[in-house]
Amino acid sequence: MSGDAPLPTRALERCLACGGRELRPLAFRYEFRGRFPAAECRGCGMRFLRVQPAPEALADLYGARYFQSDFRCGRSPSGSFSEEAFRGENRGLLDAFERLRPPGRLLEVGCASGLLLKHAIERGWEAQGVELSAEAVERARALGLVVFRGDLPAAGLKSRCFDLVYMGDVLEHVPDCRAVLAEVARVLVPGGHLYLRGPITTNSLARRLALAAYGLAGRELVLREPPYHLWEFTPRPLWRLFETAGLTVLGLRQSKIPPGRPHGEKTPLQRAAVAVLDVFNLPLTRLFNVLGDRVVVIGQKR
Repeated sequence: MSGDAPLPTRALERCLACGGRELRPLAFRYEFRGRFPAAECRGCGMRFLRVQPAPEALADLYGARYFQSDFRCGRSPSGSFSEEAFRGENRGLLDAFERLRPPGRLLEVGCASGLLLKHAIERGWEAQGVELSAEAVERARALGLVVFRGDLPAAGLKSRCFDLVYMGDVLEHVPDCRAVLAEVARVLVPGGHLYLRGPITTNSLARRLALAAYGLAGRELVLREPPYHLWEFTPRPLWRLFETAGLTVLGLRQSKIPPGRPHGEKTPLQRAAVAVLDVFNLPLTRLFNVLGDRVVVIGQKR
């Protein structure tokens, strides 16, 4: 697929999270080899791109550029394939998993090059992964890891075969978030856990105010970058999505990326405004678990 050709797309006429058909436009869109406007479901509050890259276009988006510079919204100082850069983070994740249960059978959905799986196996977990990117899968298999190339529904995993499923910065990228969570619930043992981390960008103070201001002015905030995030989660719809899939939410903790280099194209005035708002946003999130731009959700299969 040409890097300059328009991306194949699909249009959503209903919310895949709840089935609702009453959608209201949101005041932002992506522009990258096409136009991708956003909407919000009036029924459940889920936010998503109403026009999305078609599923067959997704593998084209997740090449070397994504893993080296674009993942985590371009906020990471290191590429995702650096083992040393993420060793401490992976250790912390495995500590968190083991506070939920002793090492058992682990599935990572969106495992990239498999470094977390490698470290999990070193600590006694039986671990395998699922990953869409051909380059990342090649790296993971070179480490001797069991990784399926494709999405989770296509992997055809057995029911009730994993004690813990981890998804880090993944669910916002999948074509059908509800179907993927239902598949997670299917492969988990009863009482098993889903540990999910990811962005909730439109939940932050700066993005909320920007969307409100652009909406009142009848304009759209334009993000001239690949439309990686098909879903723009906020806490309440995400909680509801877990419950719909049969996962009881044990905890939902928001966090705020500290003030720093703003992501994307912004004017000097916009950058200054974001920096000021982030200074106020950070303590609010830490004290009251509100207005975060990242989230950890822990669910347990009923």
